[in-house]
Amino acid sequence: NQSLITQELGRMLAASEVQVAALGARVGEYETRLRRAQELLKTAPQIEAEFAQLNRDYGIHKKNYEDLVARRESASLSGELEGSSGSVDFRLIDPPRASQKPVAPNRLLLLPLALIAALGAGLGLAFVLSQLRAVFFDARAVRNTIGLPILGVVTLVRSEAARARESRSLKKFGLASSGLLGMFIAAVVVLTVLANRAG
Repeated sequence: NQSLITQELGRMLAASEVQVAALGARVGEYETRLRRAQELLKTAPQIEAEFAQLNRDYGIHKKNYEDLVARRESASLSGELEGSSGSVDFRLIDPPRASQKPVAPNRLLLLPLALIAALGAGLGLAFVLSQLRAVFFDARAVRNTIGLPILGVVTLVRSEAARARESRSLKKFGLASSGLLGMFIAAVVVLTVLANRAG
């Protein structure tokens, strides 16, 4: 009986430890969410103030625009423009509009530059790794490095499995390169179409 009680207590202890670990993970997650919410709360007053200022400016400009339109229509209907001896100049001010074409950055220029930078970084990394893990390609390089005579050279014989792995690796590399090129072309086409629509 004592052994059964001990086993049951051990099982309950293990279950409690699992629950404590799960609750600890949830506590960490909610602490992260709390920090993010606190950061958003810090910037909320500034965003609200900027939004209120934009609304005030928009209301003022809209009221001025509506007043000018009303004055022009009233003058046109009553004949004030024709009967007045003085010259009155009414100009219709267009409401503010935001341009659909971005001022910066030039994404059509940044896209190929990013591709070139990525390819350069990949080649640079491959070169650094080749220098860190240098290999010998012929017997002369081995002899010049170690300064000892070479008794013989064993040619590398690849098995069928090794050749199959190498072929699969080349195919994967080709598919990845084709996918990268396709995505680059698609991105250029999309950006060109968007730029033409905005223009």
